[in-house]
Order: sequence, then C-alpha cells, then structure tokens
Amino acid sequence: MKVALVTGNYPPEFVGGTERVVGALARELRSKGDDVLVVSGSDRPHAGEDVLRETLDGVTVLRVPRRGDEPYDLDVTRPRVRDLVVAELLRAGVECVHVHHWATTSSAVLRAACAAGIPGIATLHDVWTTCPRFFRRPPAGIVCPHGTSRVPCAPCVRRDLPGLDDAAARSRIAARDQDLRAELAAACALTVPSEDCRRRIAATLPWTGSIEVVPHGLLEPVRDESREPGRFGVLRAGSFGNLVEEKGVLLLVDACAGIANLELHLAGRFLDPAFETRVRSRAGELGVALTCHGAYRADSPHPARRLDVAVFPSLCEETYGLVVEEALARGVPVVVSDRGALAERIGDAGVVVAVDDPSPLAHVLAGFAGDPSRVHALRAKLPRRFASMSTAADRYRELYARARAGGRS
Repeated sequence: MKVALVTGNYPPEFVGGTERVVGALARELRSKGDDVLVVSGSDRPHAGEDVLRETLDGVTVLRVPRRGDEPYDLDVTRPRVRDLVVAELLRAGVECVHVHHWATTSSAVLRAACAAGIPGIATLHDVWTTCPRFFRRPPAGIVCPHGTSRVPCAPCVRRDLPGLDDAAARSRIAARDQDLRAELAAACALTVPSEDCRRRIAATLPWTGSIEVVPHGLLEPVRDESREPGRFGVLRAGSFGNLVEEKGVLLLVDACAGIANLELHLAGRFLDPAFETRVRSRAGELGVALTCHGAYRADSPHPARRLDVAVFPSLCEETYGLVVEEALARGVPVVVSDRGALAERIGDAGVVVAVDDPSPLAHVLAGFAGDPSRVHALRAKLPRRFASMSTAADRYRELYARARAGGRS
C-alpha cells in the first residue's frame, strides 16, 4: 500500500519523541512491503520553495516550510499549506494518510485529504488537540483547568499573543476546539500511545468517539551492549533525551544535592545553550558530581549502559516517554514523575515521585545511594518482554486497510 505519514517535523531537522516514532514507523512499514511517503512541516523559514524534497533511509521526505504570514497561532488551518500537502498526496498516488501532528502543517489536512478521496487515520502523540502549549504546562500564575473548562486558557494564550483581549481569546479558543473536533471526526480511526493520553483527550477536548491505545514500544531492537562498570559504592543516576527544563533536569540536579556517593549523568542535546549553562552552574554551586555526555545517535552505545538508575522527573503531562522503555529494556530501573503516562508503564521496576519540589526525588535517590539492595530489588522485577514498533506497525497496517475499504473504528 502507498501510505503517507504527515508530521509536524522530521529528522534530522528536529529529533523529538514524535519525530523518532514517525521515523521508526516509516522504516517498519517499508520492511513490511509498503511504499512510504513522509510529508513534514518545518521550522525553517520559507525561502522561495514551497516543497523541499529529499530522501532519507530510502524514504521520500517532503518538507513544507511556512511563510512569514503563517505563524504558529490559535488558528493553524493554513489553507496554502493544506492545499500543497494534499496536492503532493494526490501526485504520489497515496492510498491512505496517517496524520501524526498538525501544528506546523494544517489542522484541516485530514479533512482535505478525505474530500480528495484519500482516507486516513490519526495518532495523537500529545495533548496538543486540547492545549496550544502541547503539554498543558502553563506559565507561572496560571493553573490548567480540569475537564472541558477553558476559563484559564484565555489569559494563558494571551501571554504569547499580545493584542488579544479576553473576549477575543475565548472566541478563538472555542473556534480552535471546534476545528480540531471536526478534523478528528474525519479520521477513520484515532489512536494514542497510552491510556492516560486517551483519558485526558476524551475528557478535555471532549471526545466521545473511539480512541484506540497503540503503544509505540521500542523503536529499534536492543543491541547486546555490555554495561560500563562504575566505581564501587557509587550510585550512577541519570537522564537522557532532549535536555530541557520541562523534563525536570534542574529539579534532578537539585534533588542530587548533598547525597554522598552519587554521580549524575546527563546524555542528550541541550536545546538551549543558556539552559545548559544554568544546569552546569547549579550543579557546581550544589556540589553535585555532574557529567554531561552530549548528544548520542541511534547507532551509538546507549546512555543507559552507564547508569544504575534512570531518572525522568518530567514536569509535563507526558503521554508516553520513549526513554522509560529504553532504560527498562537495558536492565536499568527507573524513577519517574507522577505527571501523565509515565507511571502506567513502569510496572514494578520503578518508583513514581511527585515533582512539585525536589524533596520526594531526593529522598528516593538518597535511599538508593545508601542501600544499593533497593536498586537490585527493582532490577529483579524488570519486565522480560516489551512492545515494539513492529507490533504497532502491524496494527496500523490493519487500520490503513480498513480505512481504504471504507470502514471506521
């Protein structure tokens, strides 16, 4: 089948969780005999070309940059981008489209594809459909609402959209909700990666239709990598992935302060150099033994191999967390925040902590450092089997076939 994956961005321009998932799905679909096209938005400014074409790992990737008059806003219908994407789908003879994000393309792309005779499904990787900030993490002084309430949303979005008064903000937020519900209604199937994500979207969009949970699983097979030996009596705690404040990196540094026999290891890219400076300075001020290992590639030795415990104290309402599975699959117990879907996936091989302040995490890490048997006890409870992107791709292929045949979930 000729399948198009439509996404907000794609490697190597940006490599986040959604981008990694889409890349892994493209590889799996190709390995199973499908013809795959990726159509991606971009954060590159429009420089005269409407569509940028390249081939990555045997997959044709089309990037559609936005013009200056197509910013990220409450309204992301962007008719020009929508029409360009659908024209490319038709030109390529796509039989089914799988939309993974709309933020940098168009919130009407699925409806337009269906109107052009191309059925499709959608995967909701985050809660962007209920929050223009993607992860329902508001600025200081604003508390996210529960359920379908949007009362605090107007002052929240006005922080980034100067010139809007409350009435206009409320009106545009309501229009955004209506637009996105109409877009999701055009999908032959909706999927999410976790039960927490399903519940949250159903309650806050709101959405009464079917939403299927399809876990991403491990994106690539775990190689047989030996673990790096540590220093006797020293706990190696750490985190990996894109290193940003929203992932609780500073909170982790603060939690490690004053704990004897602990090393803190961070692997991945600091997306903001100023934030890296803050992290290193804070660690120095607090006397934390910090090592920053820098970015790593998929073909590099995995950073979990140098850890005794992996820590992911995210401040966001996480909807999956690929890094959790990556650590567990390499024999490393985890500590995760109580935000979003992380807790539902660790089984008995991890600890869940509140992240309103560093104290709960500090207590857990001090316990591990003082009594290594606690880490060994968690390691004994590691799962033996893990979901995989190959399994997810099989399910998506079934949904593609159903969509092409005119069926709905």
